[in-house]
Amino acid sequence: MSSKTMECKRQPGLYCIGEVVDVTGHLGGFNFQWAWASAQAAGQVV
Repeated sequence: MSSKTMECKRQPGLYCIGEVVDVTGHLGGFNFQWAWASAQAAGQVV
């Protein structure tokens, strides 16, 4: 997966964001921040 666009390298056109990427925040709010940030990164290139 490209960390800049969130696009799957094996399946062009497939973007994985938020909980699908399985990022775990240690405190509340980090998962929400990851979801928003990854969605913005993918949205910039779609």
